[in-house]
Amino acid sequence: MVKIHPFTMILFSSILFFMTLVYSHPLYILSILIFIVLSMFFLEEKELLKQTMKYGLLMSVWIIMINPLVSQSGRTILFKSPRLSLIAKLKLTLQLKITLESLAYGGNMALKLFCILLIFSFFSVMTNPDENFSFFSKYAHKFTLTLSMSTNIIHRLKLEIMRVKDVMVLRGVNFKEKNLIKRVKAYYPILKVIFISSLEGALDRAESLYARGYGKGVRTSYSQIKMKRIDYLIHGMNLILLLLLGMSIAYDVGFVNFYPTFKGFGREDMIFLIYLDIALVVAMLFMRGCKKWKFLR
Repeated sequence: MVKIHPFTMILFSSILFFMTLVYSHPLYILSILIFIVLSMFFLEEKELLKQTMKYGLLMSVWIIMINPLVSQSGRTILFKSPRLSLIAKLKLTLQLKITLESLAYGGNMALKLFCILLIFSFFSVMTNPDENFSFFSKYAHKFTLTLSMSTNIIHRLKLEIMRVKDVMVLRGVNFKEKNLIKRVKAYYPILKVIFISSLEGALDRAESLYARGYGKGVRTSYSQIKMKRIDYLIHGMNLILLLLLGMSIAYDVGFVNFYPTFKGFGREDMIFLIYLDIALVVAMLFMRGCKKWKFLR
């Protein structure tokens, strides 16, 4: 599979991200969601898709459950509890009211969150991590290096903790003590070993950077990241999506009001939705072409 240029995918993902944030119409957001899911499915990234969907569904359920409890606006009342007295002297009472509009709004927000999570996963699928690092290093080399080392050290610390813990278990240390103080004493040596190991690792990385002349001049690269035919095609789709987004904002389509009562979908919303779906289908064909069509390479 041909990976897309980082700059191309940054623009494309950013447009999808802002469209998800700007639009309040559930069908518009659902169209973006279906586009990402089908694209990842065609690219055979089913495992990553399952993991992202698992976390997204969990957070979506929480949003749908919490929003009706926090926001009690709306006219279509589904449930209304009797008024409960919290503090009798102050005459402070509480009444729980769940409305259809608050449930719909929570579901729409959950759909947005779910879509945003998939956009980040989609970006990681369509780009090469090394090319991303090389691209960002040209413009923010210190920040990119710090971010890369910070994310890498979390995984390294996890492996180091597991290794030290296994060694201490072989030496007879019991980490399953019921007494909290004894358990803290059992874990304390691990913290010392990890702290010393982290300092030594930091010195090794600093020496490696110094030996390679990091920061002494203009950064060079072994190979240049070049634009391919697929990148130019996706840039064309970026312009079309930006045009559709601008027109929808100018003509006030793609937006719905959930409060005080939910308003139906207008005819102009459906027309713009068809245009958006056509653009996303063409973009999906381009994404699939990264794997199947050699003339795009």
